[in-house]
Amino acid sequence: MPLLPDRIGFVGVGAMGAGMWMRLHAQGVTATVFDVRREAMDALAAEGAPAAESAGDVAAAADVVLVSVPRSEHVLAAASGPGGIAARGRRGSLVIDLTSGAPALSRQVSGLLEGAGITYVDAGVSGGVQGAQAGALRIMVGGDEAAFHRAEPVLKMLGSSIWHCGPVGAGHAMKTMLNLSNQTKMIVEMEALLIGPKAGLDPRQVAEVLGMTVWNHYLLGPDGRRPFDFAMSHYCKDFDVALGLATEVGVPAPVGSAAQQLMRAVRARLSQDGHDPDIIEYVSDLERAAGVSLDRGRGS
Repeated sequence: MPLLPDRIGFVGVGAMGAGMWMRLHAQGVTATVFDVRREAMDALAAEGAPAAESAGDVAAAADVVLVSVPRSEHVLAAASGPGGIAARGRRGSLVIDLTSGAPALSRQVSGLLEGAGITYVDAGVSGGVQGAQAGALRIMVGGDEAAFHRAEPVLKMLGSSIWHCGPVGAGHAMKTMLNLSNQTKMIVEMEALLIGPKAGLDPRQVAEVLGMTVWNHYLLGPDGRRPFDFAMSHYCKDFDVALGLATEVGVPAPVGSAAQQLMRAVRARLSQDGHDPDIIEYVSDLERAAGVSLDRGRGS
């Protein structure tokens, strides 16, 4: 069945989902949207997005359904039940799960949808909101060869690098390995940025020598520190998924586990007023502990 751009639906249009929807829209595809938060749909309705009343409504009208929600549990909820994607989706349609999901749950969702005659691929994405809007995402896909080739034309609208990583679950497994590596590296890099000024070094030169592109962009650039638009709860969730996979396959991950516990502790400290902190707030928390300001660049 050919992919028809005017029959694409989008379930989950938070920051990343909205960025991907805008990218599709810029290329002439106006996808129908559903999100449990009405305000997320309203923001895209102003750009011309038709709004549905449920994930099932999206699936009933679409040949391709993109799903971008916080957790695999949310994907399973959207797929299940009498009003879900499995019950109301078109036989022969395709679901592309863009969530940073847990591989075991991805396989469970795939089985549920397969029973309804719906093909599923998991497609972890990396590159943030800016990458989504620019069509520059890195996309890691799990599914059989036929399903991957069906999904590829849509994914090429969203990403600049696309890998077929293996069967269902492999895309999300690859994405969680990327998260584990990147997030642990960011923590070590922040420690280096704090130790350097205490030892008399310029933090910008530390970042240059160590090739810290992320912190150069969000912390040390000419505009100063800026939010990642990525909540610490999602950061912690990504560690949980990665370490859960490590446990599942029986591989010890002591460094990743230490990073996971550190971020849980930081989040507990910073969210006592009830808000979900952006990960840039982690920097201020460490600066207070180290007695150094990266804005000034010298120990205090």
